[in-house]
Amino acid sequence: MHRGLFIAIVSFLFIFICSCDNDVNGGKHEFNGVQKGDTAVRTLLVYMMAENSLGVNFDSLDIKEVAEAAVDVPSDCRLFVFVDDESHPRILQFYNIDGEGANETLHPFADDICSSDTASLGATLRFLLDDYPTRSLDIVLWSHGDGWLPGKHAAPMRSVGIDNGWNGFSNISESVIEMDELATMLENLPVKVNRLMFDACFMQCVEVAYALRNAVEWIIASPAEIPGNGAPYNTVVGAFFASDGVEEILECYKAAYEGEYMGVVLSAAYMPAMQQLADITYAPVCNYFNINKKRDYIDVFAYLPGGVRTASWTMPCFYDANAVMKKYLSASEYAIWSEALSKAVPHLVTTGEWYSSYKGRVLPVDTLSFGGISMYMPQTSSYNVALNDAFSRTEWYRAAGWEMAGW
Repeated sequence: MHRGLFIAIVSFLFIFICSCDNDVNGGKHEFNGVQKGDTAVRTLLVYMMAENSLGVNFDSLDIKEVAEAAVDVPSDCRLFVFVDDESHPRILQFYNIDGEGANETLHPFADDICSSDTASLGATLRFLLDDYPTRSLDIVLWSHGDGWLPGKHAAPMRSVGIDNGWNGFSNISESVIEMDELATMLENLPVKVNRLMFDACFMQCVEVAYALRNAVEWIIASPAEIPGNGAPYNTVVGAFFASDGVEEILECYKAAYEGEYMGVVLSAAYMPAMQQLADITYAPVCNYFNINKKRDYIDVFAYLPGGVRTASWTMPCFYDANAVMKKYLSASEYAIWSEALSKAVPHLVTTGEWYSSYKGRVLPVDTLSFGGISMYMPQTSSYNVALNDAFSRTEWYRAAGWEMAGW
């Protein structure tokens, strides 16, 4: 751990332990909900890494939406927002008090920390859970994202989160939350995460889902870019507290973009089914996509068609997993594989098109092939060399047969 990060976390712990609860809602009403030290039925943490281009205004708009939704927090539940933007980081708590929304700055930070670091996220979660235990935990990770791509490289090669470290609005940062580290941290929490929502681009991919298969129950995310405004928290927050399910969350998110040019593509992946999907993917990968096969995937539905390549960095095409298998597998093999996919990704919604800032245009959803989750397809072109190498370090690479296929 870097010395600066260690000092920041120690400072955070001191502030966390020593801070005093503020008077909620100006003293207008007495809060009769679950108290500090008591166990809540459900806790939702929205973790906003906004020390980047999103911190221009999207974070403040989303916090206002969360405040609107405070009336939807049941008295036996808790709602926290961690935000790191141009101000010092802070943890906010939102309440429903006698039918009115209220919030307070529960824990201010004396110094800046790197929020897009697994250690910082873990410290926030552990100390919240120590003082505010819960039976069920949901997390939203809010920031930029690049799916399975490795971090600690030149932007935008990262997994999720950007923290510039100097309260700036650019997207250049070496610190990110990588999926293997995230999985380990979440698995060691005192309570298993029920739903993890990535309010960040490209995070619904088989590589991320497989890495997190033992850490969470559900992943709610987009295989494509999400709108700059992100989730409509004024409705989505209530959906988190309404049930243990995922469908209402998806529908609330989608409804906010119906008829809008931005559009949205979303799905919910069920982690207990990810191992079976990997097992059933193994044989087709070896038979149809081994290194000796000539595949260009030009006409396969993708969430970043053609990918992105510049002199300094590349991004993959993020092919739709179902579209790939539907095109190349035999009918009988595809029937078996698609059944496994339907268990792993049982819920998916789309407005029919979405806006890609990378491509600068609206892209249509191939509704006949849409499977709601992306999958990297290694290729022999020079464009793919660095991506193939990064892909070979994912767990999915071995579990789904890519190593055996010669890649």
